[in-house]
Amino acid sequence: MGTSRNRPARRGVTGKPPALSVVSRNPPSGAGSDPVAGGLARDDAPAEPIAAVTASLLAGIAEARSPLAAELVLCGAFAAAEAGLPDDADEEERLEALTLLLGQVIGHAQALASVDALALLRVCSVLGPATSRAAAGEGAGQLAAAGVADSPWAGRVGHPTMLRAWRYGDVFGAQSSVGVLFDYRGREHALMVLVDHLLGGGIKDCWVAEGRPAKEMRNTVAAAMASEPDTFFEDIDAVAVAGLLGSALTNPPCPEQADQIEDVANHLYLVRARVEHVAQLAG
Repeated sequence: MGTSRNRPARRGVTGKPPALSVVSRNPPSGAGSDPVAGGLARDDAPAEPIAAVTASLLAGIAEARSPLAAELVLCGAFAAAEAGLPDDADEEERLEALTLLLGQVIGHAQALASVDALALLRVCSVLGPATSRAAAGEGAGQLAAAGVADSPWAGRVGHPTMLRAWRYGDVFGAQSSVGVLFDYRGREHALMVLVDHLLGGGIKDCWVAEGRPAKEMRNTVAAAMASEPDTFFEDIDAVAVAGLLGSALTNPPCPEQADQIEDVANHLYLVRARVEHVAQLAG
């Protein structure tokens, strides 16, 4: 259910001065019929919707052949959950609803005690609100202690190797973007994050590229910036990544366009997890 982007970055404009966007888009996919959205009803929601949500996630987890693929399954669930909330829900209500949903899913998965259920708990222990992550970690530990086998990739979830990172933007300070290339044992992916400094310094867009496009992303962006006036490009280290994106995460997200709203709903928790991981790498 997660999405990834394989296209190079493009430049966007938000009036004058020129501002850079990291994204080139596919049309947003609808989530109206997703069982995840239907599982957000109430605290006393019946068991059947939660079972359907869990089954949907487990089906995606069963097909995953890498940690990133499994993470993107849960990312898609975040977007579907967001789509199931009222438009006027505030951040606290959104957090409470997602925590409730994930708590029920985690409990159901733990009761199933299967290999895929344990893998789902491993992913839930690194992505999502702090409360549900802690519950998933505890549940995963209990299943592992009971003898449930881990999926081959499960032990690497949330801990990719950071290969390189870069930052670019307009010299007027309107927008800037950070790209980070990660590796899961030969499977590379780039996390691209757009920060809008005119809209409060929060994340305006975030997405993932995989494979060769991810590997080439840094050089593609550098070449594009070299031909653009009033822009900058620089390579940065883990300390800078943790500082820049950690600061952006303290501010409310600020997506404006439909594709940006979808991307942030999909990938914001992945950004949080990667920034926490990079901060640990940076010491």
